[in-house]
Amino acid sequence: MAVLTFFVFTGTLVANVITRNECLLSDKGLEEMMTKRVLIVDDEEGYRKVLSNSLTDLGYETKAVNNGFEALEEIKRRRYSFILLDVKMSGMDGIELLEQLQGIRLNSHIVIITAYTGDEVVKEAIKKGAKKVITKPFSIDDIEVCLNEFSGFEENNLHNS
Repeated sequence: MAVLTFFVFTGTLVANVITRNECLLSDKGLEEMMTKRVLIVDDEEGYRKVLSNSLTDLGYETKAVNNGFEALEEIKRRRYSFILLDVKMSGMDGIELLEQLQGIRLNSHIVIITAYTGDEVVKEAIKKGAKKVITKPFSIDDIEVCLNEFSGFEENNLHNS
């Protein structure tokens, strides 16, 4: 059995034929789209643990990685609603990761979390795709407010399309 589904992307109607097995799998895909996943990229274990535990308590699914290389591999495996990204890390730093991500089609909101607040760092991060910069030390409330802002933005876009 095949099911015909229609999707509208930026005003263009796209038809897609899916089989029964794909239809059964689509519930998982829908769940994956609805889940608020956060990828935490920071070389400081303390920040990774605090963010991961706190955001899990707030209902987010989290994955924490140690550097840009691990983040890039993780982003290739799964979709994330949000990426919380430190700038200064060994190996591939946050700015280099942003450069790598420019070639990948993401639907993630990237938030830089850094102790380095120089104008150049902030400008470079925004130029390369970060949506916001939060300075360390931060409160989990700062992170929650930021993620809620972006969640509201996503919901408004869904209702207005």
